[in-house]
Amino acid sequence: MTPEEIKLKITELASKHQETDDNGDAELFEIDAEGLIITYCEGKGYLINGFPTEKKKMPEEDFEEDYFSHDRYQLYLDTLTCEKDDVADLTWHYTSTFWPDTFDTKSDFIESTRESIKPGGYYEIEL
Repeated sequence: MTPEEIKLKITELASKHQETDDNGDAELFEIDAEGLIITYCEGKGYLINGFPTEKKKMPEEDFEEDYFSHDRYQLYLDTLTCEKDDVADLTWHYTSTFWPDTFDTKSDFIESTRESIKPGGYYEIEL
């Protein structure tokens, strides 16, 4: 999918997300939107320390049981958001359509994302 096709699909998911009161269903729309961006990133060959594509090729016993967790994929997306303009555009579109009142500008969003991936920030895991 192209970035524009992904944005269109994210907009559709955001509309459904806004219409639901059920947190379980809302979370599914969020996971679907993130999945579109992750698939795009993997398709572009974007890796952070070999994650996720190269790490998936390694023997399972080299990793703890939940290595490929949602948090680790979120760290992957956040890191790429700070490094790749195309990913920043997609994650900004996702955030601004799902939670339109969270950030005033894309630059505020990216700065917040930068802070979250710094050592001692939000994540207690590494890629």
